Amino acid sequence: MTKPPTETLANAEIGLRSATEARAPELAPMDFRSAKQKLDSAKQAMAASRYEEARRFAESAQVDAELAQAKAETEIMVQAAEELRRSVGAIRTEAERASRNSPAKE
Repeated sequence: MTKPPTETLANAEIGLRSATEARAPELAPMDFRSAKQKLDSAKQAMAASRYEEARRFAESAQVDAELAQAKAETEIMVQAAEELRRSVGAIRTEAERASRNSPAKE
C-alpha cells in the first residue's frame, strides 16, 4: 500500500500560497485557477485514500502554482520596466524643453 503523500500536498499548498503572494490570482488567473483545482482534487483523492492519484494531482498543482507565480512576477517586472521607460521619457522631454528655453552660452 502506498503511503499518504502529505509532504507533496504540503508543498503544493506552499506553492499556491507563494503564488497568491505574487499576485497570481490577478496576473496569471488561468494558471492559478488550474493549480487550485488540482490541489482540491489532490485533497479529495487523499481523503478517499487514493494516494497515488493525490500525489499526481499535488505535484501537478505545485508545477501550475510555480508557473502562475513566475508569470505574475514577470508581469510585475514588465509593468515596472514600462513605468521606468515612461519616467525616462518624461525626464528626457523635460530636459529637451529646458535646453531649448535656456539662453545659449557663447
